[in-house]
Amino acid sequence: MNGDNRAVSDIKKDLRIHMSSMRNTLSERERQMWSYESCNHTSVYLSNMGIRCFLTYIPFRSELSTVSLIEWGWQQQLQVLAPRCQPEDYSMTLHTIQNWGDLVPGAYGIPEPDLARSVRSAYHSVPEAIILPGLAYDREGGRLGYGSGYYDRLYERLRQVNGSRPSPLLIGLGFEMQVLSKVPMDGHDVALDVLITEKGIVNCKEEAIIDGNDTFQ
Repeated sequence: MNGDNRAVSDIKKDLRIHMSSMRNTLSERERQMWSYESCNHTSVYLSNMGIRCFLTYIPFRSELSTVSLIEWGWQQQLQVLAPRCQPEDYSMTLHTIQNWGDLVPGAYGIPEPDLARSVRSAYHSVPEAIILPGLAYDREGGRLGYGSGYYDRLYERLRQVNGSRPSPLLIGLGFEMQVLSKVPMDGHDVALDVLITEKGIVNCKEEAIIDGNDTFQ
């Protein structure tokens, strides 16, 4: 991307196509193995941080699978939240899920909480951590999403609701092959606090300060 004078939106569009294609080339064995390793790192991190309530995406197509992380959360009796997308305004509602039967096909074909079975969180309820999907990441907290801004809007709403209290931890979860030297970011894009892949955990805030040295733990 060095020397690319195109608009950031155009660069992102092309990069989404490229990264989606790359992720689709992973074998099922690679996806399963690396998903499990990434989720294991995530569960250790959440435990160390004392997290009792977290929001996570439900995996779709070639995304890193969060299945083992969700089941770990249930086993630990944590509050596991999943989002429902509202395409009319690109917002999300958050719902507690307690088993796989709480999910039904939703917007875009992605599994979402069933309104008849899951418990919707109150508007002012804020999870301690949000685990985000993405197409590309960098170690300074950059994330390339799918272009609709659902999680950016959600984070801004939760940040305002929380007031002076700490904002939710933003955790990007992806495969190491999705990590780039730099992800193009707009002014409204929210930076991650933590990036987790099958290789380990990166504290993105520290990484930004030290300008790119490896901080895998």
